Amino acid sequence: MNDKFFNLPLEKQQRIINAAYKVFSQSSYKKAPMSEIADESGISKALLFHYFTNKKELYLYLWINAIEMTRKAVREYKTLETNDFFEMLKRSLLSKCSLMRDYPHMYAFSLRAYYETASEIKSAIQENFSDVSKTSEMIVFEKMDTSRLRKDIDLKTMYDEIFYAIDGYMLKKYRSNRIIPDEIELEIISLIDFWKKVYTQKEA
Repeated sequence: MNDKFFNLPLEKQQRIINAAYKVFSQSSYKKAPMSEIADESGISKALLFHYFTNKKELYLYLWINAIEMTRKAVREYKTLETNDFFEMLKRSLLSKCSLMRDYPHMYAFSLRAYYETASEIKSAIQENFSDVSKTSEMIVFEKMDTSRLRKDIDLKTMYDEIFYAIDGYMLKKYRSNRIIPDEIELEIISLIDFWKKVYTQKEA
């Protein structure tokens, strides 16, 4: 990647990134043309290749950028500054929805990238996703206050069930082309409140 990309005004960087997220979220890696990203960005194809050597470099940058922006948003929403697991979930959701408003195609890109089959990028994305997921899970379990959770449940099973459900929910939204942050916030917060009732010990 050419450092000149990072010397661009932030507005222009964001325009190029959003254009790339949009094009890659709508087509597979192999079928997404760099020319379309350039057109969507309002720059020439030659200039886009000046900033990013090839499609693979741009694609993997977008993947890592999505992870880094998500981490930043999670910190800004103080997600890990509570030991209440369900409050963590809510703050994490709000942080990700805030990103969806600034980068409306980023989440759709991330979902498509996770299921991407192109050999040039598949292993790098899968390995990185696995590492990020394991680290995130470890941190959550270190922070989580389990004293108010039911004693008859397996915490790892609870964790997996909730995150598989959220992933399935978001995949359904993506496939129906309904990545709408306000709608997602309302619906998932309702689910989180339900899970809290299910998994929290009843008051004596």
